[in-house]
Amino acid sequence: MALDISGLNYFMPAIGFLFVLVIVYAVFETTKILGGSKWIVFIIGFIVAIIFATLASTQEYVRNVTPWFAVLLIALFFILLLIGLSQNK
Repeated sequence: MALDISGLNYFMPAIGFLFVLVIVYAVFETTKILGGSKWIVFIIGFIVAIIFATLASTQEYVRNVTPWFAVLLIALFFILLLIGLSQNK
């Protein structure tokens, strides 16, 4: 039996918004480009996410990149798991 995920297209703008917000927030928070204020980093991430959510071309870009980002994270997890299991103590 196949899983029907066509209803996910309805929520895609919100998922894209959250995806961009989390990625921008994480990058700015780890690099400390904007200083140590988490609120400023959140506001900048929110603004960038709104820009991505309102422009049609950027929504299509996020739709194309998100599955590949998930594949990258899963592959990275398995590579790190393989490295962790292959080391001798």
